[in-house]
Amino acid sequence: MNSKQTGNGRRYCNAAAAPDSDPRHQGRRSFLRAAGHAVLAAASTRGLGAGLLGSGMALLRSDRANAAREPLVQPPEVRSRDGVLNATLTAAQDRMHLGEIEFPGFVYNDSYLPPLLRVRLGDILRIRLQNNLTDGPTNLHFHGMNVSPRGRSDNVFIQVRPGREFEYEVTVPAAGRQGPGLFWYHPHDHGFVNRQMLGGMSGGLVVDGSETLFPILKDLPERFFLIKHAEPGGGREVISINGQIDPVVEIAPGEMQFWRIAHIGASFFFPFQIEGMSLYVVATDGHPLSRPRKASEFLIGPGQRIDAIAIGPPAGEYAVASKLFKNMAWREPFPAQQIATIVSTGSPRSPDAETRVLLARNDRPRWIDEVRASTISRRRRLEYSRTEDRSVFMIDGRVMDDDRVDQTVKLGATEEWTVVNTDQQFHSFHIHQTAFLVTEVNGIRQDDDSLRDTFSIPPATDDRPGILKVIIPFTDPEIIGRFVYHCHAVDHEDKGMMGIVEVVA
Repeated sequence: MNSKQTGNGRRYCNAAAAPDSDPRHQGRRSFLRAAGHAVLAAASTRGLGAGLLGSGMALLRSDRANAAREPLVQPPEVRSRDGVLNATLTAAQDRMHLGEIEFPGFVYNDSYLPPLLRVRLGDILRIRLQNNLTDGPTNLHFHGMNVSPRGRSDNVFIQVRPGREFEYEVTVPAAGRQGPGLFWYHPHDHGFVNRQMLGGMSGGLVVDGSETLFPILKDLPERFFLIKHAEPGGGREVISINGQIDPVVEIAPGEMQFWRIAHIGASFFFPFQIEGMSLYVVATDGHPLSRPRKASEFLIGPGQRIDAIAIGPPAGEYAVASKLFKNMAWREPFPAQQIATIVSTGSPRSPDAETRVLLARNDRPRWIDEVRASTISRRRRLEYSRTEDRSVFMIDGRVMDDDRVDQTVKLGATEEWTVVNTDQQFHSFHIHQTAFLVTEVNGIRQDDDSLRDTFSIPPATDDRPGILKVIIPFTDPEIIGRFVYHCHAVDHEDKGMMGIVEVVA
């Protein structure tokens, strides 16, 4: 492998193909430069969205009356050994099927459900990324991780050309801001992300040790719900879990299970609900709450994760569904879809399961408490907007430019950022390398009990924009360097809605 570190920090895995020698790169850059110059977000832990959803409509169910019902599969796992996780991810194109739906796939290791990577604090991830795609570069981002953005680590300015490979080496800090939790990985080469992710290029990543925060988790069966979506045409959005349409999830009445829910799809926002059953949330975006919080429904946008304890309801079947949801003012609401079926069966288990769960406590020191107590050193305002034809999306009237640093922050600062959404559709705010505390949505103070790294921003109305306020700690020495913040509806990111922040010592 040949590689070259360019002056702007982007590493090309093909020394003969520097930025100015790639016509596709030049075209994308010139287009973006030219263009640049030319509902309460209910993921709040206060109910995690209770009250946002109406009664909805009849569910659109998959036509599976004559098909065998499939149990929910779990992703294959690659675990670290002796402090190192070694894995190869090969990106390639293929035709994919979700039930009867066929679409162009972009996948890792020939699978719509690639390996779940499992590490512990202090481990090293060594990931060999092989690009066997025929029509574009790719790279990797380790979403939500408090790791270095430089060199061969979580560096989104690396670009791996078709036919080339690159070996990532990401050190998971043994102590500091990074803790146990649920994270994920996906491509992040600007301009190519949406197509690759819609095709299926994303997978789960776990830093083990959540049971050290909530001992009640120690012996619970663990279930992953990795959500993706496909767009087969006609404005449809097809939601899958672990690459399956409406799988069956078995649980016994009163049984406790540890559910790890991650939206690792490209751009779809939807309200998540289980008919007649609640979840007890213990972490959001890999950051623990102080105690489990009961939630009956929540809005989940691309990139967001929920760790929760499920308690089996009385014997019967229960629908896991996205509810009727209006994302864009100019389009009809997206219809409700059943995305899984809970089957509660067998002998009843613990009759006092809910009491045990609600009495659980996380007594470890938490980063959120430090963030709450910090002095705000600076306040910044970001404005999300787009062109009328929706072909270009901007932050502060500019599109992403690899050569421009939009925000410079001194290490040790804690800042308040206000994100103003002038568009009449949902967007989201995601920042790499650090988490943040949500403090206000549309003027309503939030009482979040955990940090986030991605959060949905309500649309503008005819009367006012959607507004999100967050407190961001730039206090971890691991994050010195250049990284990005953006809307995680990645079609918007690809069309320009991303900026660069540099943390300096």
